[in-house]
Order: sequence, then C-alpha cells, then structure tokens
Amino acid sequence: MKASKIRFGTAVAAIALGAAVALSGCGGINRGVDAALLLGDIRAGKEDSRLKRRTESPERFPVTYTIDSRDWQADRYRSGEPDRGPLVLVHGFTELGRRDPRLVEFAHSMARSGFDVLVPELPGLTELSVGTEEIDGIADALREATADGRSTGVAAISFAAGPALLAAKKDDLVDRVAYVVVVGGYYDLIDAIRYATTGHDAGSGRLDPVPAPRREGKWVVLLGQLHNLEQMSDREALREIAERRLEDEQAPIHDQEEELSAEGQAVLDLITNQDPERVELIVDGLPASVREELEALDLARRDLSPLQARVVLIHGPDDRVIPVSHSERLKAALPERQARLYRARGLDHVDVSPGIRGGWQLWRAAKTLLRIAEEDAGTRPDNRERTGN
Repeated sequence: MKASKIRFGTAVAAIALGAAVALSGCGGINRGVDAALLLGDIRAGKEDSRLKRRTESPERFPVTYTIDSRDWQADRYRSGEPDRGPLVLVHGFTELGRRDPRLVEFAHSMARSGFDVLVPELPGLTELSVGTEEIDGIADALREATADGRSTGVAAISFAAGPALLAAKKDDLVDRVAYVVVVGGYYDLIDAIRYATTGHDAGSGRLDPVPAPRREGKWVVLLGQLHNLEQMSDREALREIAERRLEDEQAPIHDQEEELSAEGQAVLDLITNQDPERVELIVDGLPASVREELEALDLARRDLSPLQARVVLIHGPDDRVIPVSHSERLKAALPERQARLYRARGLDHVDVSPGIRGGWQLWRAAKTLLRIAEEDAGTRPDNRERTGN
C-alpha cells in the first residue's frame, strides 16, 4: 500500500476517534464511525479496507427500464438489505460511462454503506458532452429509483451537477428527491467557461491569486459543445483541433480552422479567447443552438425555488476546473439552511487525496450525507427538516 494511503487511513482513524469522543449520543458516534469507514473504503479502491471486512460484497447487476417510451440502461448495486435508501449516482465525462472503474469502486463503497445504488448510462456524458438530454436522463433514473414509493438521493460531479439539480426540481420529482450531493459542481456556466478559457474567476472574493485553470479544461468545454453544432464538418474540424491541443498546446491548427463555417469559428473563438471582458460578447455571437443549451443548463439563470431537496456541496478550495466560488454562490442562491458546503482541501476537483484538514471536511460531509439518508430512507421528503449549519 502506498504511503499516502497509509497516511490518509491514519488521518481518518484519528478523526473518527476524536469525533466519537466529542459527539454525544450513540447515533452520532456510530454515524461518525460509519462516515470514516466509508471514506477509508473510497480511498482504498480495490484494496482492503475495514468496511470491506465488515460487510458483504455488493452485488452489481444490469437493469433496463422504460419511461414514456424512453429506454435506458443502468447498473444497480446492493449489499444485503439497504437501510439508507436509494441513491442515483451520475457519472461524469468518461467514455466508459457507468463502467468506469473509478465509478464502479465508488458505487461499491456506497452500497457497502447501506445505499441501494442506481447508476444510469448517460450517452451524452460518455461522448464528453452535456446538454438538456442529460437532464431528462437523470430525471428518468430518479423516477425509476422511486417507482416503489421511496424517496431517493442523487449524487453528481463536475458538469453533471447542473443537470442533476435541474432534474431534481421537476414538478413530478420535487417530492421524491430527498437530497442532492454535488462534488466540484458549477453554478454560473458562463463564468465557468470564462475561468476555463481566461483564468478569471468572476465570482471569487479571494485576496490571494486564484489557481490557474488546467490547460485541458477549455478543450474539454469545446468537446462538450460539439453536439450542438448543425454542420458535421464543424464538429469534425473542432474535434480534431481539441484533440491536437490536448496532446500539445502549441500544435498547429490552421488547416482545420480553414474548414470551419462562421458558426464553428465562433465556438473556437470562445475557447481561444483570453480576455475575460469579451466572453459575453462572444457568447452572444454563438449559434442559437449553442446559446439555448448554455442557457438551459445555467443554474444562475434558472429558477431554483421549486427545488425541495437538501443539498450537500463538496468542493476543493483550489479546484482548477471549476472554482469553489461556484459552490459558494449556489449555496447563497438557495434558501437558508437548504444547502451545506464543505471546502475539502486536498480534493483536486473530483480526485481525493486529502491530508488531515481535507479529511476532516470530507468526514463531516460524509456524516451529513449518512444522517440525511437515514432520516429520509423509505419516506417522502415533504416534511423533512433543512440540513442546518
């Protein structure tokens, strides 16, 4: 086992011990220990952990379901009799979809912790794009998870967070979704693009410099918009440009630029722009299909008041894909006590390798999640209390 994993395990053990002493009531102590065991198992991946030794190995089996003539595939994970209720787990940008090894291990960990986990396959996300179709896909997964009358939770990461929140506020789902867990999610989509392309975080109140964005971030954003372009030649040329620049930031692209229509060039201009003040102007010149999708997915421009689910936000303060200011603004946009934010230092966007400080915040987030799930397992969320602060 790597030294970093040993240090993390030691940190979690120390956190659990300290929490057990500090907390009053057996329920709080047991939940704190369960949260530490969950984090240890997530960090261990396929390797041995205390949680693995204490629980049955989860069963994974494929399921299919149809909602209003829409056919879907998913995987379900169960270990014994789940006592924390259903959880819809949304995969992020990955060509492997619901079978991404990291997602599979995470789903196993959640099942070991008492969740009945449903992982839907979302074709758009497997093609590294996100759009309104993902909202419908997540909404149908939530309908499937609650078909037996129980409420459910949903967990989503990064750019999948917006569609998950928008699905959870649909009229027929607001009474079925008890909580939403968001890891490294966005709030203002235009500001997220501004940061990825120019390094400027419009929502930051930090006095110290904002971490520079990952260089590949803007090209991932480009790939995510290709499905909105009408001309196949634009899609092919921009995909080739993105792939070249992901491999080498200085790679020549003039030959592919010459193949672009005016609409394709407008999308490329947005990605290559380095002036934060020009972003809105460039967005206004994008093809209508791209603008409409951006607006539909932009939480800052959508009415979130119908959302009744409690929201657990987890974000690394030095996230270089989506700045933590997005989770801060999302929390502020929701009613008081509906959302709770955990700033986990050492969480690199969605990759976990924290030290003591980051481990403490992740432990608190996991404990809150377990508490909410226990309160809502098998019930409708109509009369639940807010998360608290």
